[in-house]
Amino acid sequence: MSNRIRELREKRGMNQEALAGFIGVSQQTISKVERNTDALGVDLLIEISDFFSVTTDYLLGLSDEKRNLFLENRVNRKIDSYYDLIVEFEELNENNKKVVQVMIRALKEAQTDGELR
Repeated sequence: MSNRIRELREKRGMNQEALAGFIGVSQQTISKVERNTDALGVDLLIEISDFFSVTTDYLLGLSDEKRNLFLENRVNRKIDSYYDLIVEFEELNENNKKVVQVMIRALKEAQTDGELR
C-alpha cells in the first residue's frame, strides 16, 4: 500500500509536504504511512484515495484497478469543466507552472485560515 501512495505522489511530482498540505495532515504522517510505521486510518485512506482519484482497494493492494466507473465519470466531468484552464496551464513554461502551483497553495492556505471566503 505505502508504495502505491508514494508512486502516485511522485508521479504527480509532489513531495510528502505538498501531499500532506493538500489532504490536511502533517508531512510526518505521510512519511509514516509510506514507511508502514503508522496505521492508515479509514478517514485518511479515503482522503488519499479521493485526492488521487483512485479506489481504496487500489491503495490497499486489494486490486490493480485504479479507478472504478463512478470515479472515472467524476474525473471526466471535472476535466470537462476545467478544460480551458488546463489548456492555458499546459501552455505555460515550467517556471510559470511552478508559480501557479505556489499561488494555488497560498490561496488554499489563506482560505483554510479564514482569510478568504
